[in-house]
Amino acid sequence: MIPTLTKTDFERRRTQAELRDWVDNLHRSFSHTIEGKRALRLKKGHLVKKFMEEIWPLALFADAFYRGRSDVQFQPAIGKSYDARLFEASTHPVLHHLQITQSFDGYQNHLRMLHLDEHGRAPVTGPKLKKDKTSGHVQETWPEAVCHEHLLAQTFEAIRTAVQGKSRMRYESDTSLIVEIEDHHIHSESDRRTLDDFARSTVVPVAARFATLYFVSDRERLAIKYEIHAGCASL
Repeated sequence: MIPTLTKTDFERRRTQAELRDWVDNLHRSFSHTIEGKRALRLKKGHLVKKFMEEIWPLALFADAFYRGRSDVQFQPAIGKSYDARLFEASTHPVLHHLQITQSFDGYQNHLRMLHLDEHGRAPVTGPKLKKDKTSGHVQETWPEAVCHEHLLAQTFEAIRTAVQGKSRMRYESDTSLIVEIEDHHIHSESDRRTLDDFARSTVVPVAARFATLYFVSDRERLAIKYEIHAGCASL
């Protein structure tokens, strides 16, 4: 059995602390069984994909920029033109509409999770993973040594592609974009400065439709905010 996710529970308004508690409790519930772990890894089950691709990044965003705040609330959305909204808690005006995306190669990340499920590990480097069409299994592969600068370039290009994909639509004028990024290869302050330079020169111009651009990393080591028109960031 895996936890039951409902639209009503998803769309409930929560403070940062309440959102993180809810997300952590769901993660623990899924981790109690092999079936639950597999559901999270492969995003299988009702609303599981939305939980992993939108709710988890929203919780990372809330933790990074609104930790300890009880005066704002977050409300995920299903079937709307926005992915979530940020409210002022007492009087309830909408402060921001939020769009949420991830800078992952969706199919390769899915195959990595299959590889983890079948072989006990999820290689970050190495050749592109392939799925056998007959058996449905992923061919076992091993990590390879790759130039660090090349890995950074791949990471940054994935971010640009994700932002560009979200920038094709028109949104409410107060809409901000949250991008969950992989930080496997962003280790040093030099790497962070290189990311910042790339974002300012290449990504921020692409995100011109948004009021603010946020990066949050999947391992919670990095959070950056860009005011699009002001062009400033907080590391």
